[in-house]
Amino acid sequence: MMTLTDSSSECTLVNGNFHPLQEEKECQTGSLIMSEEERDVYTNPLYNETRDADQLSDESSQGGITMKSFRIQRPVYTQQTFQSVYEESPNKDASYIQRLKRKLKRCQCSGQCCTGCMTAIFPIIKWLPNYVVRKQLPGDIISGITVCAMNIPQGMGYALLASVPPVYGLYLSFFAPIAYAFSGSSRELAVGTFTVISMMVSSAIERAVPEDPSASGFSASDVTNGTNTTGIPGTSDREEELVLAAVSLAFLVGLIQIAMYILRLGWITIYLSDPFVRGYTTGAAIHALSSQLDVLLGIEIPRYSGAFKLIYEYRDIILNLKYANYVTVLLSVSCITVLMIIKILESRFSKQLRGYPLGAELIVVILGTLVSHFLCLEDHDVDIIGYIPTGLPAPKLPTTTYMDTLITDAVAIAIVIFAISVSMASLFEQKHNYKVDANQELVAFGLTNTVTSFFSCYPSSCSMSRSLVQENSGGTSQIAGLVNSGLMLVVLLFLAPVFQSLPNAVLASVIVVALRGMFKQFMDLKKLWKYDKIDFNVWWLTCLGVFLFDVDLGLMIGVGLSIFIVVWRTQEAYCCLLGRIQGTDLYKDKAYVTSAKEMPGIKIFRMMSSLYYANTDHFEKSLSKLTKINPRKILQARAKRVLLKEMEEKKRKKETGRGEVIGNPGLNPEQSQGGDTTSNVSDIDPETVGEELGGIHTIIMDCGTFNFVDSSGLTRLVQVHNAYRKVGVQILMAQTKTRVRETISKSEFYSQVNLSGQGHLFPTIHDAVLYAINESDLNEVLVGDTDGMTRTHSHTVIQERGVSAQVDGTLANGIELGTSF
Repeated sequence: MMTLTDSSSECTLVNGNFHPLQEEKECQTGSLIMSEEERDVYTNPLYNETRDADQLSDESSQGGITMKSFRIQRPVYTQQTFQSVYEESPNKDASYIQRLKRKLKRCQCSGQCCTGCMTAIFPIIKWLPNYVVRKQLPGDIISGITVCAMNIPQGMGYALLASVPPVYGLYLSFFAPIAYAFSGSSRELAVGTFTVISMMVSSAIERAVPEDPSASGFSASDVTNGTNTTGIPGTSDREEELVLAAVSLAFLVGLIQIAMYILRLGWITIYLSDPFVRGYTTGAAIHALSSQLDVLLGIEIPRYSGAFKLIYEYRDIILNLKYANYVTVLLSVSCITVLMIIKILESRFSKQLRGYPLGAELIVVILGTLVSHFLCLEDHDVDIIGYIPTGLPAPKLPTTTYMDTLITDAVAIAIVIFAISVSMASLFEQKHNYKVDANQELVAFGLTNTVTSFFSCYPSSCSMSRSLVQENSGGTSQIAGLVNSGLMLVVLLFLAPVFQSLPNAVLASVIVVALRGMFKQFMDLKKLWKYDKIDFNVWWLTCLGVFLFDVDLGLMIGVGLSIFIVVWRTQEAYCCLLGRIQGTDLYKDKAYVTSAKEMPGIKIFRMMSSLYYANTDHFEKSLSKLTKINPRKILQARAKRVLLKEMEEKKRKKETGRGEVIGNPGLNPEQSQGGDTTSNVSDIDPETVGEELGGIHTIIMDCGTFNFVDSSGLTRLVQVHNAYRKVGVQILMAQTKTRVRETISKSEFYSQVNLSGQGHLFPTIHDAVLYAINESDLNEVLVGDTDGMTRTHSHTVIQERGVSAQVDGTLANGIELGTSF
């Protein structure tokens, strides 16, 4: 009979069956006493016998910390015996074809199906009937008015940032919220112009449209029967072509986002890490600031595109500083100062304001317009907006002239719009406890950009600042966006000409102050350096890439770097050896938990990653390094000893005059004839084998970190198993996931490593340890847990395909010999 007991478990094994202990037992730590009255007896359906409850707990105090102790009784399982007792359900993951067939079967041309499709694409059909007018409408009206007050100056300013006339920012601020209100799933997002997207649009269309319009062989006046498509008298041909390119870009962005929705590519943003996004937006903010410096100074410099464009622009700005317009500079400094003062007041009195902004941008725009009009700043060479048409643009198809040139930029802009919008939507989703569908956001912005492109708009995105204001000022739905659009319509129909005297320097000041939040992201570097230096490198390298190589190439650099970091983290995954915490079945990293001790003769290895083609070499090298067993070197050393022994034997025979070549009886004929010089462990002196292996007879691989194993990983596992078996070390695999076991079973793994079934796979590390432990290990590990108590008698027998133990004896203090489950 074998009785197994320690601080975490107790059980009695009689003829292979477990029975309850009938005596009161106390944990070795003294933390739990389990009396007969405390036992919850139940019938074990497996053995059809009565046994103790699988789990009984109590609270104890140790080292000033209150802990709960458990006792668990169960057999020692291999994966094979576990599955024979507890049947696993087959894998229910269907193939792509099966899932497609199921969806096609469910797709029926019925009224209910059509309603479901319309509701999925246009969520307003679902939430509008549930809209509580009396409760929600007042907040939405106030929120819409507040956002509109921000939209007027930001729309015009960000349009200039996008290299198109200011009125196109007002068009976008009117049409985009309407389109998104019908198809978006977020209640708080304010859609329209945004700094980063405007900067990316500017970079794309400036590169697509040449400085000399005639160089493209196309003029805007050639479109629509020779009419001026912009409708703005006095605009240059290049300005008109920039507008056409921006509209075409919006159309492409919309189509790409709709295609991403159809392909269900909403997951693609997981590769845009937070350090990457923040580094990228900070780099784009530097570009945005740089593009406004000439406007703030009242000078003219040529525009550049491509790598190192900022360096050329800074060079030209420095060389032209002597030509700066002092009136423009004074106006810019005044506007920035007023804006900063109002922003500081907003921040300081945020609680009193209850989330409502003071409208700093609108105040500065109104003051700047009045000052410019009454002081006639245009006579002092101060650039102003000029003519702003009233009314709405007529719908028309976007031109295809620049689409082939803009396609790459359109993909990048589509992804960035989606990433930024989903991030903001997720923030509001968590705060207000409702569901935002990432794929639905794709179709929402796809439809928004596609529809608005027919009304002369450039690509739209959610605005971080206006979205926060919309939410803080009481907005509860996209009705607030519709209120904003209603007010913008009034501006476009009646008030737009009022802003004709507005200096461009005022709008540039609005843009510069709006960028201050992005420049605060430089503070991330201090935190990232402290917590994660890899993310620190992603942040500054992405920002540097955007700064040096422009926003499009910088995006590619940042994404490539992020993906490389993911691969590198798994390719060079952390590997360690595990040790057992005394008196428990817990196995922890020895490098971090000093109380974790190794089992005699056993090494427990863990790699913190899945096993696939990129890290198979790292896996094998780390296993060899940490266990200090290199099968290749051991086999080479053995072969060398065999050859030396054979040479000595030949020399001895020759000296005796017999001249007879006698092969080493430990070698087979092929080895004697110069073939394979490796030898089996049985050919070597057992004492020499023990010295080579350091007493190690078993390596246990903790496969709980393997989410998958690919074909290259399987091949390397076979090679590792066979290599270590040749030197006399068996390899056991513990905690393998179902998916990994299925992959192994489908391959020829078991036959290639000379195993029959899952006898060397175990559900836990502790099961594998109990399988592998030998007599000397049992004495040291189990008796060692009793703090120096001596064992009077024990005997252990380990069979190859299971654990059959026969132990009969007690310790000096009467506590039975124990182990943990």
